Amino acid sequence: MFVNNTGDKTLTSVSLKGDSGNAVVGTLDAAKFENVALGDMQFSEGEWLFMNLGAANKVAVIDPLTGATPIHEANIPTGTRPVHIYRDTTDGEVIWSMNDGDNAPATTTPGDDLINCATQTGSSVTILHNSHLGPGANVPTVEKTICLLADGHHVTAFSSGAGVLKRAFVSSETSGEIAVIDNEPASPAKWTVIKRIDLCNPTKETNAATCNDESATAATAPFTSNNAHPHGIRWSQLTKKVYSIQEGYNQIAEVDPTSFTVTNTFDLNGTPYTSFGINADGRFLLLRGQTSAPQSTKLGVLDLSQSPPVRTDFTIPELAGTAPGSFKFSVDGKRLYILAGNTATATKKDRLFAFDASMLTAATPSLTLLKEVPLAATGGHNMDVLVQGAGEAKYVVVSNSTDNSISIISAADNLEKQKVAVGPAPGAVMIYYPGAAASGNQSIASIVSGSGTVSPQLAERLDDHGMPN
Repeated sequence: MFVNNTGDKTLTSVSLKGDSGNAVVGTLDAAKFENVALGDMQFSEGEWLFMNLGAANKVAVIDPLTGATPIHEANIPTGTRPVHIYRDTTDGEVIWSMNDGDNAPATTTPGDDLINCATQTGSSVTILHNSHLGPGANVPTVEKTICLLADGHHVTAFSSGAGVLKRAFVSSETSGEIAVIDNEPASPAKWTVIKRIDLCNPTKETNAATCNDESATAATAPFTSNNAHPHGIRWSQLTKKVYSIQEGYNQIAEVDPTSFTVTNTFDLNGTPYTSFGINADGRFLLLRGQTSAPQSTKLGVLDLSQSPPVRTDFTIPELAGTAPGSFKFSVDGKRLYILAGNTATATKKDRLFAFDASMLTAATPSLTLLKEVPLAATGGHNMDVLVQGAGEAKYVVVSNSTDNSISIISAADNLEKQKVAVGPAPGAVMIYYPGAAASGNQSIASIVSGSGTVSPQLAERLDDHGMPN
């Protein structure tokens, strides 16, 4: 596994062996990453590790297998301020890095990729290919950078499955739109923007008259920004639709990947929910939010198999006093893990909650709390889940920023088995092992990632691979 030590901008690798014997393998120093903060991480089906270096406008590439310890190979120039990073569901050897653009103080070009899109304006995505490991192998390469003509934080979902045209759907938070990028392997338009979807909703805008639907505008022409603020996008294997949450509207939109139209909306007004994820088979949207009086994390699900979809709100007394942190599903859908966030308003902090999620499919969906796991006090925490076999959770690894450690927690009994000292202020954790991408065994939670050879696992990682919760 890999641990981002935010205190000194280093990356520590740790061997995960089980209940005991877990140990540090090595640490890559900050100089290798140009002494900038480490960002989102992802691994490819070709067994390379990719990590965004936002302040350097580059993506670091690391060979985790060839040497006795992981080898830093290069920092590859991409675009202005890469933030999120994804593994392609059509080809698991392809990586997509989101360039969120200029955020310098008092900038006159906010959100623009000044490296690749200064003329067109707007930010971009960079597509990389992983090359192959072994003697004489080349390092990964940039295949293409695509200008989006839109500003703001970007998140992405990939359409996939039999009979489904392969597309990448990239939302832009500031502009309030989704760019549709052709991802069909044999298409002459591969890796070009073929459509842009205007998310403006006149019923949600203060001045409805300014909300002109520009979806028919040429893909080469910028849209007028709106207040949708999309920040969260998923692909459902069940419905074969895209789901985008508009934080500005407190609404989830369902988008048809063929007509590129909004076919349904789910209003979250009057609910505590502000973010969402999806389980592996695409049946349930997991809704996550909080109340402030009293303070509590709130969870619910939206069952997409029903027509119309049915929402179930869960009452979980043990979450009283908590603020919501990041969450992960096991690939088989039987386990859900959620961290308690350490915000100032929370009265219960430093906890990992393990749930049995196998009864979500019952006539009345339910989540059963298996264990409330105490963590190191007064610190920030992040986590990842070791998934093996038929998508089964084996271990949960949680970082503890105050005592500079990671906790190894067994999924069998949800007890901490060992603490391993790492670097200062550990943050993001990512579990990797050879074949994990090809088998689809990566825990489900923001990064939508998959494999070219198995059904893609659709992840909502909630910024847990390098971005703050």
